Amino acid sequence: MTLFSDVQVFVKTVRDADSLESISTTLSDATRHFRFDHFAMVQRVSLRLQAAPVQLSDFPADWVDLLISGDYYVHDPVLVAVERSVAPFSWAELPTMVNMTKHHHTYMQSAQSQGLSQGYTVPIHVPGEASGLCSFVMAGDRELPADSLPAAQYLACFAFEAARRLAVNRDGGEGDSTPRLTQRQLDCVVLAAKGKSNWVSGQLLGLSPDTVHKYLESAKRRYGVSSRTELVVRALFDGQLSFNDIIN
Repeated sequence: MTLFSDVQVFVKTVRDADSLESISTTLSDATRHFRFDHFAMVQRVSLRLQAAPVQLSDFPADWVDLLISGDYYVHDPVLVAVERSVAPFSWAELPTMVNMTKHHHTYMQSAQSQGLSQGYTVPIHVPGEASGLCSFVMAGDRELPADSLPAAQYLACFAFEAARRLAVNRDGGEGDSTPRLTQRQLDCVVLAAKGKSNWVSGQLLGLSPDTVHKYLESAKRRYGVSSRTELVVRALFDGQLSFNDIIN
């Protein structure tokens, strides 16, 4: 519960942020609070974007300079894995997700030489826009904090949504119209946020597991998201749910 309460504080802060710099600072502080060492939140450049892509990080300056020089970042296997997954993954899983080339291995070795050894990446797929990601990274030989990984998903999705909306508004784009979920959809989303399975949710709501699944899938389509976590984040961000709904 403590971790979830800390996420709630983070959410309120990024929701009220008035600049990308403020979001970056808040996310950097939260990264360390949850026992990670660095973060990077990146959206791929694409003609489909309404605004400049989100690109925030607190990686070491030498590594950022290397990434920018000669488009070195194109050899990052994490970017390839993000295009193939909607679920978060650790960098240790990359060989099972990507056909690792010599360039990929060299890239990861270079990252490790800069003190960026292990990471946990949350893919973010926004309908009609380029894919994005938020990575939380460990320095040196430190292991990923397993009990912080669920919170990392919420940090990533909330920070990305806040940054994306700020970028759109800053560059003169039109903000998204808020999809409205039905009460039954919201009931199912709340239980999904509490970690309930479709079967348990159905028992609590007097519905079949298939019906619960259909409600959640239709809610995801309304928001154009691919995961339950992103659905919960968008509903919380737009005020259709509150943290009290989820905690109680």
